[in-house]
Amino acid sequence: MATTIRLKRRGAKKAASFRIIVTDAREGTAGASIERLGLYNPRTQPSLVRIDAARTLHWLNEGAQPTDTVRSLLRKTGVWKQFHDGVDPGSLEPAIIEIGPPPGRRGTSQRPKPSAEAAPEPEPEPPGAEGAAPADAPGEAAEAAGEAAGAGGAD
Repeated sequence: MATTIRLKRRGAKKAASFRIIVTDAREGTAGASIERLGLYNPRTQPSLVRIDAARTLHWLNEGAQPTDTVRSLLRKTGVWKQFHDGVDPGSLEPAIIEIGPPPGRRGTSQRPKPSAEAAPEPEPEPPGAEGAAPADAPGEAAEAAGEAAGAGGAD
């Protein structure tokens, strides 16, 4: 049977997360999955990838072809290297490999959280300088306008 390891989209609109599944390649995207191997959440900072390495190696040894995105996730977790090194799936002790933020720090916002260091407050000016600056500017503008009007009338 021709099998594929691919992502299956889950989650609400604009809040996607994905399952890493094994499916029959002939059934397309609407086909039922054979087995769920893990999950991928790109919305966390950094992205969360949790995968069952032993079962993934089993399916890769059976001839399942991963999509490009799944192949890059397998490289990040180290499962792809284990596959090419010929590691036996039964010999793996920790079957679940997880990369990403630790539990409790898994925010799902794409925007960075505001920090106290991001926006320093401007230093207050001395009271004398604050009142003098605005008064000088309009006075200078009025004098320049008066000179221009006087020069225009003399011609």
